[in-house]
Amino acid sequence: MSLGERLRSAYFAFWLDLSERLGRVRGPRPEAPGSLEDPPLEAALAARIDALRRRFGVRFECSLGRETALQNYARLELLDRAAGALGTALPQGRDVHDVGCASFWYAPALHAAFRPRSLRGFEVEGYRRLQGGINRAERALGYAAQLPATEFVIADYATVRECAGLVTAFFPFVTRAPVLAWRLPLRVLAPEALFACVRANLAPDGELWMVNHGEGEAETAALIAVSAGLRCRGFYVEPDPLLARPEPAVVSRWSPGDVQVR
Repeated sequence: MSLGERLRSAYFAFWLDLSERLGRVRGPRPEAPGSLEDPPLEAALAARIDALRRRFGVRFECSLGRETALQNYARLELLDRAAGALGTALPQGRDVHDVGCASFWYAPALHAAFRPRSLRGFEVEGYRRLQGGINRAERALGYAAQLPATEFVIADYATVRECAGLVTAFFPFVTRAPVLAWRLPLRVLAPEALFACVRANLAPDGELWMVNHGEGEAETAALIAVSAGLRCRGFYVEPDPLLARPEPAVVSRWSPGDVQVR
């Protein structure tokens, strides 16, 4: 680790510790609903969203701002296409844990995809301030309040001991650069402990659905997951995302076991 990385990590650690000491949650702060009609969407994008509406019976913009709604459609399409490419159905009706959920803005997409019995989002930095003077927890509670059996929990998932039938992990930290880019101290980078916890929490017939930034990060995450005793059931690389992203999303499906990735 370079001196610059150590200094940045220490600086971010100071602010994280301060936010935890001073943080408080004043209650749910939902978004105001938006519109996808003004300005109108490009025809191809609108057609893909209409297909998702029909398939899943959702209209995210009725309860979310425009950009958040678009991102939820993008995440739902990613999961749906990954399931098709992997030759499986999206697992439904389970107790779901989502790891590192930030403000949990994509909870509606998780509900649409997985129809969970319960959904809990875990985030280590729940008191980070957002625009408008609210914090992540307040915004997350606003999203959760509109969905059944949904909770937001401020916690490092590596410390959680609770059974789940499905764990989802969107872009978990497995290298230093993304941690610092998100203004977090490097002490939160513990992928070995994280994947060991996922393995311990999964029910015998449970699944982990993980999404990584690009194939390089996916390979790094896979090596750690295998070492933790997880078995890879397939990878899907998104060829044409609904919304542009700097690197392709790589979705992988895992189950408890000790079989090496092939």
